[in-house]
Amino acid sequence: MKRALAGLALGVLLCSPAIAATSIDTAAFTITYVDGPVPEDWSITQVDVFPDTYSFSLDTLNQHLAVEAHDIAGAGATADQNFWSALRLDIDAGYRVSRIMLTGVAFGQMAPGQLPDFPPGIVHNEANAHLTVGSTTWSALHTDIGAENPIDVSTPVLDLTGMADVGISGMLLAQAWGVEGGGAFAESIASASLYSLVLHVEVSPIPEPHAFLMLAAGLGIVGWAARRRDRLPGQSKRDG
Repeated sequence: MKRALAGLALGVLLCSPAIAATSIDTAAFTITYVDGPVPEDWSITQVDVFPDTYSFSLDTLNQHLAVEAHDIAGAGATADQNFWSALRLDIDAGYRVSRIMLTGVAFGQMAPGQLPDFPPGIVHNEANAHLTVGSTTWSALHTDIGAENPIDVSTPVLDLTGMADVGISGMLLAQAWGVEGGGAFAESIASASLYSLVLHVEVSPIPEPHAFLMLAAGLGIVGWAARRRDRLPGQSKRDG
């Protein structure tokens, strides 16, 4: 019955526009935004469903994770940011969460200042994404990036039932030192950002008790039939 409802939910989702919310019910669990900065901006959006994986855009993080540093005179400039979201999974009876993944893009630009006959300016950036489930954290770390870099962070196989806490955070750093020389100045610029962050929750059904009983009964019948065949008189001769 629950699989039929899941199929119906999938059809409705694929035929309807994505809706942003702070709590979303699926056929296998409820995901809820429970903590993080800027409560008025808390938002997640269900963006995809496969037979065993639900995907959610992390809207709040995607609109806040960007920094940029400018320096002209060589004194140096630094910009940094640490932004996070805390979510809770309330897993329905009959399901377990078997894996959680975080995907997205880390992007950076570095433009050191240039003056003739002087060393170029110095630029540096970092874009780090972290996925925490319970008390364990997995990370994707990128430094001195000048283009798009894919983020793909995954837990090992899990066996989560009941309730689970999930945290996602992004840490950004940009540093720049411009160039001053011969009465001229050359600006240095560094930037870093994280975007298109999506949380993927993989689920699997837990067989109901009657399914175990049916499986055990089936194995018992197969074993009984095999023993009965072995005891039939003359069986080995007929087989030969």
